[in-house]
Amino acid sequence: MNTDLRHLIPFWAAIFCLGAILAYAQEDEPAEVRKYREDYEAYQKISAISDPAKRGDQLIQFLRERPNSKLAVTAQGNVLSILDGYLKSENNEALLSTSEKFIKVRPKVGEAYYCQGLALKNLKRLDEAMDALAKCYVLKNPISTKAKALLDMIYKGQHRGLLSGQEAIIAKAKQDVAKLQ
Repeated sequence: MNTDLRHLIPFWAAIFCLGAILAYAQEDEPAEVRKYREDYEAYQKISAISDPAKRGDQLIQFLRERPNSKLAVTAQGNVLSILDGYLKSENNEALLSTSEKFIKVRPKVGEAYYCQGLALKNLKRLDEAMDALAKCYVLKNPISTKAKALLDMIYKGQHRGLLSGQEAIIAKAKQDVAKLQ
């Protein structure tokens, strides 16, 4: 019976050594790799949240806590996708709330100002809507032209079809954007 177990000793020794090597390798992983792995695991947990409001809040928190993460662009895209969903479903309160939270964390993302401006317009807060749309326009992003067209429409509606004076709103937006970090 003793001889039956002896032939298993090399097998268990190899398993033990392999486990020790793997444990040592994990402890010795570079800080950058460890940070990416931690960020990836956190991002995956957030992505699994089905409620868009909770997922959006968690993604914004992720961006606040990890502004330089290699996954920041992906998280930002996911927030913009949530905003787009609110936009399509005409959920103006959620659109406004989430866009304002996102702007606090990523103030140079013009698309967030467009979402904020559209929500404010739909909530009949037209002066604030024009300010947000002007910032979107000034930040030069894929929807700047769309933001300018909506800004023009709102401004004309309040000023008897004229655009004269609108340049003051754009000048203020330029000043505000210049102050952004």
